Amino acid sequence: MKVLVLNGSPKGEKSNTLNITKAFLDGFSADTEVEYITVKKETIKPCMGCFSCWSRTPGECVIKDDMQKIYERINSADIIIESFPLYFFGMPSQMKALTDRCLPYMLPYSGNVAEDKEASFHELRDEAMHEKRLLVITTCGYVSAEPMYPALIKQLDLICGNGNYTMIKCPEGELFIAEKAERQRKAYLDSITEAGREFCENRCLCDETMKKISKPILSPKVFGQCSENELVDSVCKLFGAFCTAVIEPTDINRDKSRNDKLNKVFEFSFIFKIKHRSY
Repeated sequence: MKVLVLNGSPKGEKSNTLNITKAFLDGFSADTEVEYITVKKETIKPCMGCFSCWSRTPGECVIKDDMQKIYERINSADIIIESFPLYFFGMPSQMKALTDRCLPYMLPYSGNVAEDKEASFHELRDEAMHEKRLLVITTCGYVSAEPMYPALIKQLDLICGNGNYTMIKCPEGELFIAEKAERQRKAYLDSITEAGREFCENRCLCDETMKKISKPILSPKVFGQCSENELVDSVCKLFGAFCTAVIEPTDINRDKSRNDKLNKVFEFSFIFKIKHRSY
């Protein structure tokens, strides 16, 4: 079995979402072939909307860039995993560019309507594509995933068809860079690995498993405390390093003057808060 992972995070290999994706793949059988493509490293030009892939060169994009290689990898894979964080209630721009360039897989629009359709809005050109499985693994920095994903889910439903893909939504993505909640983090990743084992065997996840891995790792209150404390620590370290490097008072009471200035900077850093971040 071949698995293609499309890492759509702008953070590349440092993506927090990728931690979940790798934990999921830990549940797959040892003979599984896994290939990773870091989307941000590829040259993917935007779709020009020329519709050549529907007319002049049916099923083929006329733009020659790294998407040609990605088409080949998609065609040979049994399972495609899209791994990315939620950015502004959708997929990151690099991943969106790749998605737009997948239009050649679809047949031209012929006046059909989306209502009451389980299939994608545009039918697939190659019926063999129905044998593949698409899995979307995504994180967000919010305490709950459900209110944050309707726009992305609607887009994927129109592209793939409702029920034709599996989506794992992980809230509280900040926890994957925090030093706290290590025990809860590990327990969550263990459940993700179990889900991967189930998906490898059945090519789908049961409702019970989906419910289990969709739960927030921490309560909203505890998560808020952890994320704010982690942020303050990071900002203090950053400002401290900066001030140690550039603040060099020339008066006689050198140490006291520098410490006073550092304290002012640290006091200011506590005012700085970021409520929501995605990884």
